Amino acid sequence: MNSLTEDLKKYIKSEKLISGGEIILAGVSGGADSVCLFHTLCELREELSFSLCVVHINHMIREAADSEAVFVEKLCEKNEVPFYRRDVNIPEIVEKNASSEEEAGRNERYKAFCEIAGEISRKTGKTVKIATAHNRNDQAETVLHNLFRGSRIKGLSGIRAKGMRRGYELIRPLLMTGRDEIERYLSEKGYEHCNDSSNFTDDYTRNRIRHNIIPVAKEQINPRADIHVAETAEYLAKIDDYLEAQTLAVKNWLIESSKEEIVLDCKVMAQVPEIIRQRLVIKGIQLLYPHVKDIQAVHIQELSNMVMNTDGTAMLDLPYGIKAVRNYEKLIFSFVSQEGTMENEIIVLDLSEAEKGETVSVKVPNLGTVNLRVFPYESSFKIPTTEYTKWLNYDKINNSLQFRTRKTGDIISVGNGNKKLKKFMIDEKIPINKRDELYILAEGSNVLWIPGYRIGDYYKLGDDSGRVLEVTVTKR
Repeated sequence: MNSLTEDLKKYIKSEKLISGGEIILAGVSGGADSVCLFHTLCELREELSFSLCVVHINHMIREAADSEAVFVEKLCEKNEVPFYRRDVNIPEIVEKNASSEEEAGRNERYKAFCEIAGEISRKTGKTVKIATAHNRNDQAETVLHNLFRGSRIKGLSGIRAKGMRRGYELIRPLLMTGRDEIERYLSEKGYEHCNDSSNFTDDYTRNRIRHNIIPVAKEQINPRADIHVAETAEYLAKIDDYLEAQTLAVKNWLIESSKEEIVLDCKVMAQVPEIIRQRLVIKGIQLLYPHVKDIQAVHIQELSNMVMNTDGTAMLDLPYGIKAVRNYEKLIFSFVSQEGTMENEIIVLDLSEAEKGETVSVKVPNLGTVNLRVFPYESSFKIPTTEYTKWLNYDKINNSLQFRTRKTGDIISVGNGNKKLKKFMIDEKIPINKRDELYILAEGSNVLWIPGYRIGDYYKLGDDSGRVLEVTVTKR
């Protein structure tokens, strides 16, 4: 057995990548790395007691793609390995989705891997793991790429030896094997492979790192530079795992979780170290939008600062249309409402029928159906105290009434004076993201009622009241 294969066997055992009795579905493109993976797994399949299958994805980008698929198929036939092929028109997908070829290719590749793993699992009833040919050079390129992009510790941890994708375990047996070792192995064994011409251009960021940065680092700084980067990534991965465990151990940081809104407890998060607090913030965002990728470090830092300052309210717009609002001791994530960008509707009330004893019904956004009626008041009446039924002194209303959202200059009568509506909302700790959506009942700039909160004292009933305006929300 070749020394590389021996090293691979040790790595598989130390990382517990293969347990035995499983089916390993290897992604083989035909390039040097994946052909090396194929042959070493063939050598180890009997000793480690696993079955091997191969999947090849034709991205339909290059002219040579079809011949590479044929090459891999013949390789499998020769070694008696089941072969699966998928043709995916990446250029067409890129055109439709406005994504990069690199991103589209990766997404479609893993999608096909998982679909085929599912087919095999259902057919055989066995556990299927997906093996990819990522190696130590890929690791170094990934870590440097993430470093230059400003990634945090998870990005600097690079590629993991194993992970999950759509419910299937991914394994990367070659992760600590260098490309020079792979090429030497293929040369010594006389194994042929295909050369992907796109690997020799600088069209992709990773290629520029591969061709222009790592070689200079190895030549002018340290010949083992790529090895040290990969080892550092492995070390950082262990730190990341420890921090993740500490984060998961935090209790009661999540108040509410739904598709529309995630609410976090600032008091709880303020008591943990900043690095854990930042991870909790990221988890909160991911609960709302699991596929989020472009939340930058500056956003996370600002959100962490918002958690620590619970005086009043604050708001921050994030990528993907996510809005973060810190409302006193709560941090709330939600999607920006498309309706919120439109001018809010003003509902002018015609109470002429109500004055005749009829019930007038109106639909009010964010509130529901509101019924209004006018009737004579008697001091013996028991005034309702429910949250969504209010009696107002109709005799004190001189102008037409409106249901509308707040505007500059609005006031509400409190005691013997008036308070600016904005100040009232702050004092009542009404969430900042709710203030502009909340419909109020107003006469000009005078607020009669803030549904769910209070009525203006000026419009309350007294002994001298003659008529009552009853306002009832019947459906929210």
